[in-house]
Amino acid sequence: MLKNRFVAGLVLSTLSWSVTACSNGTAKIATQPVRPDPKAAASNFASSTPSGITSGSAGWTNHAAITHSASAPKHKMLTAILVDKKTNMLYLTDYQNGKYETIKTFHTTLGQVKGDKEEEGDLKTPEGIYTFKAFLTPPTLKPKFGKMAFYLNFPNTYDQIAGHTGSNIMLHSTDTPLRLKQDYDSLGCIVVENDQLKEIQPYVRLGLTPILIFPELTQEFMTPGQDESLKGFFKNWIKAWESRDITQYINGYHSDFTAQGKDKKAWKAFKSSLISKYSSIEINPEDVLYYRHPKYSMITFTQNYRSRLKGGGWGHRSRGTKILYVGEEAGQPKIIAETFTNLMW
Repeated sequence: MLKNRFVAGLVLSTLSWSVTACSNGTAKIATQPVRPDPKAAASNFASSTPSGITSGSAGWTNHAAITHSASAPKHKMLTAILVDKKTNMLYLTDYQNGKYETIKTFHTTLGQVKGDKEEEGDLKTPEGIYTFKAFLTPPTLKPKFGKMAFYLNFPNTYDQIAGHTGSNIMLHSTDTPLRLKQDYDSLGCIVVENDQLKEIQPYVRLGLTPILIFPELTQEFMTPGQDESLKGFFKNWIKAWESRDITQYINGYHSDFTAQGKDKKAWKAFKSSLISKYSSIEINPEDVLYYRHPKYSMITFTQNYRSRLKGGGWGHRSRGTKILYVGEEAGQPKIIAETFTNLMW
């Protein structure tokens, strides 16, 4: 059975086109700090400013059509949003050199019932690592959700394996300021003021910007890219794959592993069949990112796969984003699931 100690990752879910109420209460915003310099908005991980929103039909934003109105920062900004459920604080951060640097903080209201979301209608805010799958604005967005809302990809792959259910979990604003006087008053969503979500919006890119929701955010989770155990595990897994060592390769997988409808045994047979055809395999991972969470973490990277057949000539070539869901078993990191999305060369 899947335990909370497993490490999972970021996935893109199919859009849910039904819009249901996910909050009905209030939360209080802390004192409003000075707005960040718009030039700090990420050219790589930010969407357009609110005044330049590109919307699809019925108010849905097509992330492929989003433009970048902010000037490029001095470095490649990798935005991550962190939510501390214990303090009701949302942190807008820049992920650099393996650690999060806080850009700005916001007070937020959360689900009426404390704890991790496990089933539809339990009024809890989920805990884990997610991304934003859709952006909604009026008139499609109901007035009580304010001027804009970002849909989270809950339930993600980890949640699905764990049997967690639910839908329409959002980071949204509100049309009633008095609702922002309660810490726990939504049906599971994360709620901030209209103006504050407008500040956050330029930093968000659908399908890319992660939002990590913690039961309690402690310092140990602020430096995920400096976790030598996770980094060492990834390096050894890549080495085993490229050396075509099926024993060491499959040793990196959890006993509860599942992907593409295959369990660990079927995955081993599938990979063994492929490896037997090739004389060499190259992975050449790029842009490797690590995210940690007390419940689970993730590893994402660009995979540049290339293999040669034993008879000579090329076998298979692909380039895409791979996401590893890594769990812990017998005290060691193990992959519980993985996803791959093709990219254009």
